[in-house]
Amino acid sequence: MPGRLYVLAGSFFIASGWGWYHFYRHPRLIFVGKNILLWLAVILFFHLFLAGYQFIVGRYKRNIFWQNVFPSYLAELYFFASLFFLIFFLRIEWLSLVFFVVTYWLFFRQTQKVLSLHPGGQKWLIANKTIFTLTFFLFVIQSTVQYAAYHYYILDGSIRFFDIVFFRSVAMVTFWLFGFAFAGLFQSYFRGAWRHALFIVWFILFALGIAVWVVNLGVLYYSGLYFSPIALEHAGDAEAVLMNKVSYLLASGAVAVFIFLTYLLVNISKAQRAAGKKIVNYYNLAITAISIVIFVFLSSFQNTPEFVITKSFYNYYFGERINHTLDREVQDKLAKFGLSYQTDKFYVNTRGQIFETTTTRFLPDRLLQNKPNILIIELESFSARLSDVYNSKYPDVAPNLKEFTLDPHSTVFRNYYNASTPSITGALSQFCSFLPPTGHNEIQEEKKIQNHHLLCLPEVLKKRAGYKYAAYVTAVDKEYAHKDGIFTSMGFDKTYGTSELEKYIPGEPLSWGYSDHQLFPAVFKFMKDAPQPFLMTLATVDTHPPFDLAKDAVNYGDGSKSVLNMFHTTDDAFGKFWKEFKISPLYQNTIVIAVADHAIFPGALTKDLFPEEAKTLTFYDQNFLAIYVPDSILPREVSIMSSGIDLTPTILQMLDINLPNSFEGHSIFDDRKKYPNLLGMHEFGLYINQAGNGGKRLVDYNIPNRIDCGDKELISANLTLCDYLNFYNWKRQMFEEGRFWKH
Repeated sequence: MPGRLYVLAGSFFIASGWGWYHFYRHPRLIFVGKNILLWLAVILFFHLFLAGYQFIVGRYKRNIFWQNVFPSYLAELYFFASLFFLIFFLRIEWLSLVFFVVTYWLFFRQTQKVLSLHPGGQKWLIANKTIFTLTFFLFVIQSTVQYAAYHYYILDGSIRFFDIVFFRSVAMVTFWLFGFAFAGLFQSYFRGAWRHALFIVWFILFALGIAVWVVNLGVLYYSGLYFSPIALEHAGDAEAVLMNKVSYLLASGAVAVFIFLTYLLVNISKAQRAAGKKIVNYYNLAITAISIVIFVFLSSFQNTPEFVITKSFYNYYFGERINHTLDREVQDKLAKFGLSYQTDKFYVNTRGQIFETTTTRFLPDRLLQNKPNILIIELESFSARLSDVYNSKYPDVAPNLKEFTLDPHSTVFRNYYNASTPSITGALSQFCSFLPPTGHNEIQEEKKIQNHHLLCLPEVLKKRAGYKYAAYVTAVDKEYAHKDGIFTSMGFDKTYGTSELEKYIPGEPLSWGYSDHQLFPAVFKFMKDAPQPFLMTLATVDTHPPFDLAKDAVNYGDGSKSVLNMFHTTDDAFGKFWKEFKISPLYQNTIVIAVADHAIFPGALTKDLFPEEAKTLTFYDQNFLAIYVPDSILPREVSIMSSGIDLTPTILQMLDINLPNSFEGHSIFDDRKKYPNLLGMHEFGLYINQAGNGGKRLVDYNIPNRIDCGDKELISANLTLCDYLNFYNWKRQMFEEGRFWKH
């Protein structure tokens, strides 16, 4: 390929790759125009660089190779270097790493080919090979640890950026190469034994970095968070976590790295002596210059784990930091809600059992001996007030769910409230019995909390009760709100989203994703094919706002109220499923739990629907909950005050599964009756529902950043919003410190 074509193609790869990553792609004509201008600018930059290079080597009368031969190959080397920019188009991290290795090898081979033409080429080849070998070694180490951090860290705001692992790896390789090159320059310009001082410092810092990574990977594996001063303070409490097979494997890996690095540095030292001081200095100067350019233009260095960890230690010991403590008075008040914490321990929430040992059984003997299948239907936004099971205002809006509750083997739970909202945090509260001090915006918009380290229902069922399969079915993309990672962390084996469901559902999605009429038949098929016993969860979608998305909607009455139309539609889809389910073998060995994932958003309940309550509703309300059990021995109705964090403990007591845990809820059949007070937690608001004098309940609600406590708070026997804000801020800090570790 002629040199001109190398320049045009190489500049195009650089401009298009960089532009694809950085430019907004709409409108398309403007996007294309920007890339063309960038392409021309890169071509101009290359020619200016070539002219500057030729001027310098001519002025200082460098070897004839550098004046005449090397410039003729510069365009070709430029082309091979430009291939690295194609990584911007790759969306899969491991593929980017493989692509880099292949491209790196091609570029190395090409530089060796060109340098072999130098009259003293053997020395240049030796120096070139040592630098490329060191760089590759550093990249392998960095890409390994950066990929592990990417996979396990739960608070990473950059997790959805293209190739974040690659960019962080490059940033840290550049950091270490810069130190190595600078130490080399220092050594060459000074005399005496102390000229080796910077190399010794570099090696010690690198060894320390590897040691920190050994600890950090262990902490990441168990907590989903980076190594921090808090983790260091509580290392004694985490002894069981520190001394295990994972730690031994990581330590062995570190030893292997040290051995290979020592071997590599010895050989590099020999090679550099053979190449000569002059050639080595040229490389060190080039590395230093390139490193400075990368530091200026690559922002990924500031979100690498190394930077974050270093900053956390600096802020903890030298900087200003806000340390939230849980007031003793607030702890006493939380005890009335069934919440107690060991604030001075790393495991801040440890309970010895889920329920008190009792001879009372909540399932027939045959289902205790052979565990039943469980189907949990998460009814989107299904407030109790929108079902005639609880409210007669709109008769027959949900007749099939009413029929479900009237089955002689079904139990209706009244006074059941959501503990969080929307769906993703509602699921954390229900499946993991955890009040989540986070929200949808942080999870979906800020791209954090892609997984977690909480003890959850699917994991317990599989590890303690022999359940063979757990699946979660959602109508939308499973990556929306990090559902795939979050539900995998809970112990679900499979998460079905839009892409997975299209293999089982004919036709296009008819709602926000697949409609409820499309979802129920697919889930029924999954249940028939799944190994038993199984846990299957379906998240419905038609009752999600806006309330006019389902193309297969079934109108309620005259169809004038879109909210009621959608609730009637979900009920109709459930009714078709329930009718088929009752005549299938699953009816005899499958528990069906129909439960709201959270209350309907208050803005949806307008004056024309609920004129008296419309202005007083919050994101927390009484929710639908009913459970069908084959040959049930449960009461037909339960009215104990409860919330979403009580669902998993209740299910586990029904199955007679008792174990140490980190749950914040209580079984409705056990301790929940001792605590008639409820809490709701989310960025949408803090909710308190507690028993008052004379049987009247006291309800408080506000958004955390709107709660103004002033300098002092009046002493009250009841939990106040200011008390709750103290709890919320403390809990958020505990969550970020990884101190809700499960055993």
